[in-house]
Amino acid sequence: MKKRIISMILAALMVTAILVSCREGGGGGGKETGTTDTAAVTEPAEQSEIDEYVNELATRYDTAGKTFTYIGHQVNFPTEEKDTGEILSDSLYYRQRDLTEIFGIDWDPVPLDGGPTTKDQVINEVTAGGNDYDLACGGMLTCGQALLNAGVIRQVQDLEHVDFDREWWVQSMRDTFSVKGKLYFLFGPIVPYTYLDTHVVLFNKSLTGMFSINDSDLYDAALSGKWTVDELERVASAVPAVTNATNGVYRYVHPVGVPFLFAAGQTITKFDEEGAPYVDETLSIELSDISDRLVSFQGDETQTALLKKDEDASKKYGVETLETLFLNNRALFYFADTGDVMYLRQQAVEFGILPMPKLNEAQSDYRSYSNPWVGQAVYIPKTVKDIEFVDLMTEAMGALSQKYVKDAYYDRMLRTQAIFDLESQETLEIVFQSKIYDMSVLYSDGNDSSWGPFLDAIEKALSYDNSTFTSDYKSNARVAKINIKFLIKTVEDDNG
Repeated sequence: MKKRIISMILAALMVTAILVSCREGGGGGGKETGTTDTAAVTEPAEQSEIDEYVNELATRYDTAGKTFTYIGHQVNFPTEEKDTGEILSDSLYYRQRDLTEIFGIDWDPVPLDGGPTTKDQVINEVTAGGNDYDLACGGMLTCGQALLNAGVIRQVQDLEHVDFDREWWVQSMRDTFSVKGKLYFLFGPIVPYTYLDTHVVLFNKSLTGMFSINDSDLYDAALSGKWTVDELERVASAVPAVTNATNGVYRYVHPVGVPFLFAAGQTITKFDEEGAPYVDETLSIELSDISDRLVSFQGDETQTALLKKDEDASKKYGVETLETLFLNNRALFYFADTGDVMYLRQQAVEFGILPMPKLNEAQSDYRSYSNPWVGQAVYIPKTVKDIEFVDLMTEAMGALSQKYVKDAYYDRMLRTQAIFDLESQETLEIVFQSKIYDMSVLYSDGNDSSWGPFLDAIEKALSYDNSTFTSDYKSNARVAKINIKFLIKTVEDDNG
């Protein structure tokens, strides 16, 4: 899968925009499912409780005069260290302001251009024995897996002050990213991209009107738990098959197979009784059935606008990309993520938001996969000397992020400015309450332009062609198994 570029509009209430490009891209015995923090609007009463909690944290340890150095992707920092009227930048500034005022610290930010740069600087600093950085932030794919494999970040499952049961930490992270009870990543609103990484289905409202599709029926299906692959296909069948690629209307655009796999209730990473991750070398019947099901329409170019590797969109669809097909009212359904939602809201297209469909109605819950290129986490370098200080500040940052960053990114930008109707607010709640991650990001050899060979085989088979799925999967699963062994050994050899 080719590298996708996220154009995220970081707009104020007065529509001031900043373009963010080059998308980046939790002990327990390990489980295969989980949900994130709740997605309810941050009410004043909750904000007051957060204030009380943070002020109580400040009484636990004398932090006055200490310096806290935070390194990571520039999206995690305000554009200016003052109130500018830009809603997203201001939320990060307010978090920084409160930390310095309440804890009496000096804030030392190190904003960088991306995960690879963060990864390189942290590895170089820690391997040289330096302790310049207290907390690092970067994409799991472009930064986190390298930091873990290099042995430069410390375990976080036994931190004294970080309260994993609080709403500002993703509740499933200990189940999803622990290896034999050891955890190295922390997820939540402490990283703004937590609101940009989750897969959704968008439908073009101009086309639902044109083809006599009732928007309310789509929302009712989602809210009643009846939004399934069958229902997706039934609705899409109102659009005739495409006979001319340069001017036809497609039922679907940008098929992304792996999120469909998770949406169908399946998992890639499994865990044994000791909490060690593994993948099945033998292709499961369920996975094969899902592949057949999805390719039947996602791989049909009379229904789906898709690009295989190295294809030229300008030749295939005229001057249009997959994204602009949706923007130009030439695709009914667009498989996107919530970062795309914030960007598309600024364009001349009106759309509705739906969760990824269940495989069938017998499936109990929706499952919304978090894009590994966008998903970010925070990490504590091993050379941190005053771990209690960093532990405390990380918890305080998490709490204040729930107050300010969640309010800005989710409550105000996504749930208010980025949608066209109240029904999409309700479906967005479903999406974030069913959000999941998978550890495959740590062993699939992926980077910011590929799923990696293991996931590439699955992605290809679920998106447009499953003719070689069984052989590709078995071959690449063996490589993934080797990578998992290395991951487990790295964690087993780590004593702190």
